[in-house]
Amino acid sequence: MSNSSVGWVVVTSSAKDLSDIQGIVTEKDIVMKALNSKMDMSTLEAKHFMTPRDKLITVCASNSVWEVTKIFIKKNIRAAPVMDDGKLIGFVSVRDAVAQLAEDHSAEMDSLSAYVNGSY
Repeated sequence: MSNSSVGWVVVTSSAKDLSDIQGIVTEKDIVMKALNSKMDMSTLEAKHFMTPRDKLITVCASNSVWEVTKIFIKKNIRAAPVMDDGKLIGFVSVRDAVAQLAEDHSAEMDSLSAYVNGSY
């Protein structure tokens, strides 16, 4: 994860079927397991510290950016797998959501700024 500069990785049952998600490993999973275990983390398989599929907080491809943002806030998470018809189709992060919100509302902000500054 550190070599690729990512905060999570998907765990699948095989390298051939990437849609068969078994869970995810996050930075938080690794830190919490390391802090609460005396085991050598370099010898543990992902299944011993990943968040399993049945406990994952996921979003649907049809969720709006507002719905996704509310899930992030309510569940105190920074990213979520995007599922469609039970299959993993991607990931969305807080950064993705903020970027989309900023893009969606930049024209509104420009108009409000012009109004406030008297140049509308």
